[in-house]
Amino acid sequence: MPNSFAYILNTRPFRENSLLVDLFTEEAGKICCVARPAKKRGKVLKGVIQPFRYLHIQWIGKGDVQTLTDADERGRHTIPPSELMMGLYLNELLLLLTHQHTPMPALFSAYKYTLHKLNDTAINQQIMMRFEVYLLAELGYNLTPSSSNKLFYRFIPDEGLMATSTKTSRNGSDAIISIELLLALQDMQNMTESQWQTLRLFLDASLALLAPRKFNTRRLLNI
Repeated sequence: MPNSFAYILNTRPFRENSLLVDLFTEEAGKICCVARPAKKRGKVLKGVIQPFRYLHIQWIGKGDVQTLTDADERGRHTIPPSELMMGLYLNELLLLLTHQHTPMPALFSAYKYTLHKLNDTAINQQIMMRFEVYLLAELGYNLTPSSSNKLFYRFIPDEGLMATSTKTSRNGSDAIISIELLLALQDMQNMTESQWQTLRLFLDASLALLAPRKFNTRRLLNI
């Protein structure tokens, strides 16, 4: 029976007294399970099936939807109410951009670390962008320039960064980044506030190009 540490990304009703649960696991990546949580007794308690709980789970079955048989809480992240939307945005990033049954243990660790750091409201916007840059790298899009002679790069899904002769978006939705910012990403600790602001615009555009639909949570975030 497979088992792994995991986080709940999303839940939705499924038949009588059951839920469809999207989980991000350390061992198997993103999976979807049917769960029938109990209120007081059982191996899957209703109170455990919540976001930001660090769980150890077991499941059975094959295919796209399996069955959650055990969920044991091993800890939880206390996120300030003002930052909960950022946590939900992290979950939506994983839901929309990662593939089912694709192990990504390094990304799992980065997600866990990012949830922990959301307690620090002074730097959480930068922590969020660090995670987004790391997510792009895990998806195969390393933000490194191919040549120091090119001043600007356009982000293209399935291809990555491609040199371009202009810094102007063609239709308002292009993701264009300068060589200066790409080089600054190699030492994010020393980036300026202006560089962080420019990175935010680039990440919004590039992630929107990759996602199958608009991010619901991103529209509610003032970042």
